[in-house]
Amino acid sequence: MDHLMIWTEHDYSKKVCIESHENSACYGCMEKQNQINILEHKLQLLEQENLHLKINQNNIKNNYKFSSSHFKNDKMTRSFTGIRSTNLLNDLFSYLRPRAAKMKYWLGSKKIISTKVPHRFPNKKRGPQRKLPMKDEFVLVLMKLRMDLTLEFLSHLFHITLSVCSSIFNTWIKFLATELKPLIFWPDKYSIKKHMPSSLHKDYPNLRCTLDCTETYIEISRNLQVQALTWSDYKKHNTVKYLVGITPNGAISFLSEGWGGRTSDRKITQESGIYNLIDPGDTIMADRGFTIREDLMLKQATLVIPPPGQGMEQMTAENVKKTKKVANARIHVERAINRIKWFRILKNTIPINLLPLIDNITIVCAALCNLLPPLVT
Repeated sequence: MDHLMIWTEHDYSKKVCIESHENSACYGCMEKQNQINILEHKLQLLEQENLHLKINQNNIKNNYKFSSSHFKNDKMTRSFTGIRSTNLLNDLFSYLRPRAAKMKYWLGSKKIISTKVPHRFPNKKRGPQRKLPMKDEFVLVLMKLRMDLTLEFLSHLFHITLSVCSSIFNTWIKFLATELKPLIFWPDKYSIKKHMPSSLHKDYPNLRCTLDCTETYIEISRNLQVQALTWSDYKKHNTVKYLVGITPNGAISFLSEGWGGRTSDRKITQESGIYNLIDPGDTIMADRGFTIREDLMLKQATLVIPPPGQGMEQMTAENVKKTKKVANARIHVERAINRIKWFRILKNTIPINLLPLIDNITIVCAALCNLLPPLVT
């Protein structure tokens, strides 16, 4: 018998012929093998397509990664960083770059003490490698100050982890406060008179500085003593208070350390050290709350404040005229403070975890304001 007819028990089977010759192939097996080959080919095509999609996804992800190169014009640079132009941003970074390259990054308050003998690797760079280009780190900090973006959002925007983003901000804000603080300086009398605005020269020829206090909201602390020290009756909120002094043309010439919101204007002025900068014959302008006339008399300086109120009685014409004149001159210190608060991190409520950095934050914002054109010309 040359061949046998065999019926299989499976529903997908077919009647096949088994040849008596050993090398002969089964028709059903050949058909299934062809199907397997077709499926393997489709699988290879799908794997290749999946690989191309992953590559495209990574390219898209990298294309949407934010960097300093996204600033296309001065308006965008001003809105995102607070720096008035892209050229100024580049110049400022070029000035900071040599010292920024030597920074040691903040790694948290906890320190790990190791008993291992340290090894020295002179040919290797100390510390971890940067996760971002140095300029992008600088821009990240400026964006945090200007727009008060959360660190979580910034970490996603720059494609870094939250811990790295926090380390970058904590390190750079202290570095910038040290490097930019010289922009807040007390000019000499000759420079003041040389740049004295014509609107103030007639009425206040010896004006050296205009003083005012500004307050920044902070989160309520769990510590009851801190709550009491930072409560401001004026703002009805827990605040940190600063004394700000400006030159006649609106440049910030003095910035005190932060004080609790309950501290009086006079107390901050006395403890700030500004009296050591005042020379005999200077005129200092301030608000009614600055009861420092006697202190300035000891420095042979003059205090100009609006006339005191007379209760329910109407002010005299002379006092009204003087009040308007002082108010017109004092308005510039409020405009200067508004410039500082244009950085939204100081306009909004400072979280508790940033409270140790609030002095550094305020110094950087005030220093960057001095890079803007003069308020009064």
